[in-house]
Amino acid sequence: MKKKRPGLYHAFVILPDRLYPFKTEVGGRWVRGIRSYSAAVARYQRKYGLGRYGYRLAAYRQIFHLAGSLLVIYTATFLTLDLAGSRAALAVLLIFATFLISYQEFFFQRRQYRQHWGKAITDWLFWCVPMGAYLFALLR
Repeated sequence: MKKKRPGLYHAFVILPDRLYPFKTEVGGRWVRGIRSYSAAVARYQRKYGLGRYGYRLAAYRQIFHLAGSLLVIYTATFLTLDLAGSRAALAVLLIFATFLISYQEFFFQRRQYRQHWGKAITDWLFWCVPMGAYLFALLR
């Protein structure tokens, strides 16, 4: 039987895990990256419960959500304003992105990763508020 390889979506989901810059002692050795991240997640989940990350780890992950939001804004602006020259297309594209992110945070990740409501709401805010603020400022 052929083993299923993780796709592009999974690669984006675990990107913060792989780039985790803080060192953690694991088995008597100081490690960084995904091993350090996994140890930090395990430590916080033992302390706060399953699915809870603690403030430091949650803030680290929100930086990636904010960076993703900015990347979506830049890409949508380039595709619509620079190539097509249409503000209406930009609005449609960002609203569509908001719907996709809403589906991801409130349905998909809650089923796939058993994500808590509080984390879903926080993630959604870090994704969608910058896009909404940009759209509001642009269309004003």
